[in-house]
Amino acid sequence: MSSSQTQEGNVRGATQSRGPTKANSRVQMPVPTVHHTFVDPNLKPQVPNMIQEEFDEYGAELEPDARVWKTYVKEADKFDAEQVDGWNRSLDVTLIFAALFTAICTAFVIESSKSLKEDPTETAARRLDQMVGILLVVANVSDPSQLNPDELRAPISPDPFQPRPIDLCVNILWFFSLILSAAVSLIAMLAKEWCYLFMSGRIGDPWSQTKRRQQRWEGIEKWRMEQVIMILPSFIHLSFLSFAIGLCIYLADMNLGTAIPAALVTLGSILIYLASTIFPFLNLSKTICPYSTSISRFIQRPRPTTKKTAAHESENTNRIAVQALAWLIKTSEDPKSTDIALQAVAGADPNNANQHRELLKHSGADTMISRRLIGLDSYVKHYDELSDLYTRAQAFFQPSTNAPLSSVVGPVVQQSKGLSESDEKTVVGSGHESRKPSSVGSQRSLNRELQRKIRELRDTISREITAYVTSSNHIFISTSDNIQALRIGSTAASHCLRILQHGLQFQTQELFDSAIDLLDNYRNGTAYLNEREIHYLMIGTAMLLSSLLIKCPADFGARYVMRLLRIADRAGDGQRQLRLEYLSLPLVVYALSQHDYPGWTQPPPLSPTSRAERAIEVITHYAGNHDRMSRDSPFMINLALLELISNPEEYNLDGGDIVAISEAFAPTTNGQTRIYTFPEHTLHDSFSSSVKSTDKVISNGRSGPLGKDAITIACLTVLNRTGMDQKVNDPPLGEVYAFVVECVLTLSYSGPEAYGPNTALDLMEKFHDSAHPGRIQNLMPNLAQSLDKRGTFARLRQATNLQATEEGSNFVIKLFATGQAWFFIDLVIKSKLTDNEDWRRCLSSFVEDGHLWDSSEYAMRVLGECRSDLAEQYRAMWTKYVTRRHEYFRILFKSLP
Repeated sequence: MSSSQTQEGNVRGATQSRGPTKANSRVQMPVPTVHHTFVDPNLKPQVPNMIQEEFDEYGAELEPDARVWKTYVKEADKFDAEQVDGWNRSLDVTLIFAALFTAICTAFVIESSKSLKEDPTETAARRLDQMVGILLVVANVSDPSQLNPDELRAPISPDPFQPRPIDLCVNILWFFSLILSAAVSLIAMLAKEWCYLFMSGRIGDPWSQTKRRQQRWEGIEKWRMEQVIMILPSFIHLSFLSFAIGLCIYLADMNLGTAIPAALVTLGSILIYLASTIFPFLNLSKTICPYSTSISRFIQRPRPTTKKTAAHESENTNRIAVQALAWLIKTSEDPKSTDIALQAVAGADPNNANQHRELLKHSGADTMISRRLIGLDSYVKHYDELSDLYTRAQAFFQPSTNAPLSSVVGPVVQQSKGLSESDEKTVVGSGHESRKPSSVGSQRSLNRELQRKIRELRDTISREITAYVTSSNHIFISTSDNIQALRIGSTAASHCLRILQHGLQFQTQELFDSAIDLLDNYRNGTAYLNEREIHYLMIGTAMLLSSLLIKCPADFGARYVMRLLRIADRAGDGQRQLRLEYLSLPLVVYALSQHDYPGWTQPPPLSPTSRAERAIEVITHYAGNHDRMSRDSPFMINLALLELISNPEEYNLDGGDIVAISEAFAPTTNGQTRIYTFPEHTLHDSFSSSVKSTDKVISNGRSGPLGKDAITIACLTVLNRTGMDQKVNDPPLGEVYAFVVECVLTLSYSGPEAYGPNTALDLMEKFHDSAHPGRIQNLMPNLAQSLDKRGTFARLRQATNLQATEEGSNFVIKLFATGQAWFFIDLVIKSKLTDNEDWRRCLSSFVEDGHLWDSSEYAMRVLGECRSDLAEQYRAMWTKYVTRRHEYFRILFKSLP
């Protein structure tokens, strides 16, 4: 039976053991208990070890009796045993080879050493030859006096004995080989003693063992004992090389043909050895080269650190992880290890993974996962977690699809912190009821493209946070606050994946609430966070918000954003000011979740998941580009605020919310760039968007649950802080102009409300900017109708008749009414609009002449006289009371004839 079948049988056996089996397998604990505890029948009876469960005394976590040293000894013993076992195996091989090689080399050395000294047998033979020569000379000479005594005493050889150079070379190589192998054997025996001493004496209390072992290990590292053991085989290799070269020379001296095979084998061995040494450094493929030598391992040269993109690193990591899983599933005989490997498939990246799927299918992973999922018993411990893991693992083998899914997310489970009970009832009544997360029936298929983007963002943020914490450029002081901020930033992606898969869960909602609370504590001075920590906290908050807003009721989503805006309000005494720029990512996420803006890859209408995908794309882009986010943050903030103010009734906003929104509006200029994923020049329509968003509020400003002054000030602020850049196709601004004129005439000029008329005058200055004459022309299509609807000319006539002093607010109102009435009449006369019915009704309420429209000539004469009177009156008020006034009054004065 195969290992996989055995494992599957164990799972079936485990899942089918219910009923009486559980009762029989309960363990009677010796400690009395109050509550009955269900014991899993698959678990072995264990007696709880109270000592291991105890925690250290506060502040004594590193004392000699701390529990950490037990863990240290356990892990150190496992590590040291494996390390020393490897050293001993290497030393054993070295000793055996050195002993055999020394014996072989000794035989050759004994034979070759004879060539280093004179051979007595050869000397005796030469002596005999010399004696024979002398005898022949004596025999051939008739007269003994003719013999030369010097010739008879001549030595056997004229030169002293010297070994041949080839003999010297061979003996040097062989003797070097012999002594080197013997020396390696000696050092190897010493090294085995070192290993024994390192592992010996491991008795006593955990702290004593820890101290002794740590000191020994530091000595090993300092004196480089591991490197010494590692380099020993290289000396044996060198000894073999020396012997082989000497053997080739020895054979060549005797017979060249005999030396050729030995030389070829030696040369081949050298080439293989050099290749095994060099190949690990070449990095010829993505895999790790299996060939190596002790030299290459000793050098331990790091692999080339070329700059790779995050996508390449992620792809390489996924490939290695899948290959490791496939190997473990295919070869493991431990059912528990196989189960863990199969569950780990749930975390595999399903995008562009056809090869990975085939690899896992080849190991039988898909079959085993399906059988475990089908045979999973609902009574098993951690059923929800196991069901989720196996379901996601099985989904990995399904075909890839990028189609947007409109029903990905489940209902909302918990109301946001700070919402009333009535709000909660409203949500539950609308079908958004709480539920217990995680069941097989509630699994939904997640858009894989969105899943991939969330994973990439998670990896990027984790790398950045790790680099920030471990950087040597600054000192990171860990506190509960900054650790919590970094934890939210690094774990938000995992919560985001979970909420998209199963629907909103309590943990995700609580994590979002804890992020808001942490920001509130920072504002109140009870928490300290650095700029980088706030940055990562807001990235995590934005990711959580992107998931919370899917299938979220409109008023709930607005509550999330308003909680953030309240924290960024003006700081009071003893409070820190949270820069509004920090909220740009959460705010743009909110805006993208509520409206289908142009520029996205998918055509509208977008599903909630597609909107969340776009939000994640924006977060990913700006998370690593702080400068770009700082540049685009005003538009990102205003985009969300325009969305909020466009429908205050649906979002259930009150007067305080409107004021907070208006104060949060960020001033923008027309030269700034676009938000990521938006088409070019979209942001230049921000004033048009402001007009559209405020038009409904302006029209309903007299009724509804909102305070009129709050609505008025908010609309003025929104219009004033967005660039007034109109296009030809934009709607006319007559309604806005009439609204601004009414604000100047009606809003209070004292107290906090004085901000309103000043803002209105700022807008009037923009409308009458001489550098943009087209703005006045844009007013014409609906200006008269808007003025008539609001009764503006009647208000102007009443204001021009006010009794005003220089320092009173009535003076400003009268000055404005006089100049504005002159402007309207002058506009009608120059544009020849006296035949327009709307203008006739407006002017009749100001001139109050029953015969004004009897003839065109009479109307033009009366209007001309009225225009002249208004101009003189305005000029007299301007010159009589020389004081500092708003710049708009100067523009009107310069426009007078």
